[in-house]
Parts: sequence; C-alpha cells; structure tokens
Amino acid sequence: MPDLLLNLQKRTRVKGASNSREAESKAVLREVALDARLAEGPEGVRKVLRAIYRSPRPISIGHLARCCQLPVPVTAAIRGELEKRRILSRKGGIVLTEEGSQLVRSQIGLHSVRQFSRTQHPALGEEFAVSLRRMESFCDDRPGVDVKLDQSHATAETALRRAVYLFEHDAIEDRDILILGDDDLTSLAIDLVSEYLDVQARSILVIECDRRLVDFLDQSKGSDSVLSLLQHDLRESLPENFKGGFDVFITDPPYTIEGLRLFVSRGVEALRPDVGKQGFICFGNRTPSDMCKAIGSLVDMGLAPVEIVPDFNQYVGAQVLAGVSQMIRTVSTHDLRPEILGEYSGSLYTADRKRHASSSAT
Repeated sequence: MPDLLLNLQKRTRVKGASNSREAESKAVLREVALDARLAEGPEGVRKVLRAIYRSPRPISIGHLARCCQLPVPVTAAIRGELEKRRILSRKGGIVLTEEGSQLVRSQIGLHSVRQFSRTQHPALGEEFAVSLRRMESFCDDRPGVDVKLDQSHATAETALRRAVYLFEHDAIEDRDILILGDDDLTSLAIDLVSEYLDVQARSILVIECDRRLVDFLDQSKGSDSVLSLLQHDLRESLPENFKGGFDVFITDPPYTIEGLRLFVSRGVEALRPDVGKQGFICFGNRTPSDMCKAIGSLVDMGLAPVEIVPDFNQYVGAQVLAGVSQMIRTVSTHDLRPEILGEYSGSLYTADRKRHASSSAT
C-alpha cells in the first residue's frame, strides 16, 4: 500500500509539472498568434515551429510557408514575433535558437524529426519529356501577367499535370470541357496530353476576358484542336447557349472568396444537370474560416468535394500564396444551384478589395 501511494504521488507531481509546461507553451503560442494577428490561432504557430524543428537545415521563408500552407506575409509575421521572443534566428535561413529548441522539445513536446515523402499527384515521368518541352515553349511566349486580374502563371509542368489529372479522372475523352480563365494555358496542355495519349475531347471552350490571351491561344492551338475561344467577362451573364452544355469545368479563379463564388457559379451553370459531372477548382491556401466559406459555397451550389490535393499547382510568382495552390475536385449532385446568376457588380479581384477597403477607411 505505501508503494502504491508513493507511485500515485510521483504521477501526480509529474502530471502537475507536465500541466505547468503545457500551460506555458500554450501561453507562448497564444501570445504569438495574437500579436501576429493569426487567424489560424496557436495551432498555426505550432505548425510553423514544427516545420522548422523537423527541417534538416535552415529553412527559407518561402519553403516554410509552403510546408505550413500559409501565405508568405503571414508566415513572415509569425517569424517576426518568434524572433522578438528569441525563439528563432536567421543563419542562412530560419532556425530555432537554443531557447526555441527547449520550448519545442520540453514544453510543446515535439521529438521526432522523421519526414515521409509525399509524391505529387500525378507524377510526370520521362514519357512526358517532349510534351513538357513543348509546354515550356508555349509558356515562354505567352503574354505577361496582368496583376489587376489576379493573374499568376502556373508552371508548364503544373499545366501538364492538370491535363493528366483530368485524364485520370475521365474528364477528357469525349467530354465537353469548359475552362473559365486560362492564363495558365491549361487548354494547350489538354491538347498536348490528348495528342500523346491519342485521345480527344469532344470540345474545349475557354472563356477569357483578356484579349491578349484569347489571341495567343488561338494562334497556338493545333490545326486538329477542338479548342474554341470566347472573350467574355464573367461578371456578365453566361451566354444562354453555353448553359447546361458541359460535362466538366476547370477554373483557377481570382484569389478572393468572391472570385471563387463567381467563377464556380458560372461553371455550375454550364454543367449538364446530371449527377457526377466534374468541377476542378484550383484555389490558394486560406485561413480555416475562409476555407470553410469556400467549401461551404461549393456544397451550397450542389458540388460534392471528393478530393483536395495540397500544393498541386505551382506558379511563377504568386508569392503571397507561397507559389502554390490546392486542387479541389468536385462532382455534381442532382441539385445544382449557382450562387450568382445574371450580372455581378461586387468586388472580385484583390485590387478591387483593396480599393474598397481604402474608400471605406476614408
């Protein structure tokens, strides 16, 4: 009996010390989250510390942002707050200080630095080398980005990976495909993959508001391509003859939630009213609250998200989003309901929101 009592006392002391350390670590994480105005809260700070702890070498701010699926400015704000507290320092990259290592191991309780590789989906092998070189040539010649339209060019490999991904999910062969905005040249990638695999879509329509891109795609498409082009601002109503006529839509909408809602609404409006039609949405990493709104909008419109692939898309630029975005694959239900019908006059692009915020402040 005395031994049992002694063991209980020891466990109580250990538990008390553990609770004290946990309280201290939570306080630090909470303070940093508040001072950095981090919508992801203390868990977002923990995620950053864990990524730095597990990195075998000093980590760059861009790589850290991608690992944590946070925008670069947000990651930099967390880094700054942690540096103020002498938890991080910079030595050819971001590293934990001695105090930081102590915090991570003793208070937060992280120990293992083991990392498992996550292959990109789908992986492009040597068989696509020729197609990739041709895609790179297209990308080299395309018009420059128009930041007012939230354009940020996807890499050639990303565009090709999208096309392979569509093929894997039966979204090319004998399909009517709608692409809403195409500064990433996804339509040309679909042509290249179709040519390589000896398959063909029934039709591909790109709706794009940028006349430069419309002209470039028209000049670049092959003579046997089923690609058609329409210069059209999606803030205007979708033309009647395109409603309910497509099996698949794909879009990489403006960075904003409003942009996602508008572009996806047009895609939903264009789908045939049958269960199982697919929508592919490329969208940057957001706060949990914003992602809840984004996924909620998709569900409200009658789209069921069946797969979300992190870091699927890589961009030349787009450093605000750490140069990556996720792929969200959806299938339609029997009840498609676009959120936005008719003309749209609200804010859409990032620049619109900044102007609106500025005018509200004055």
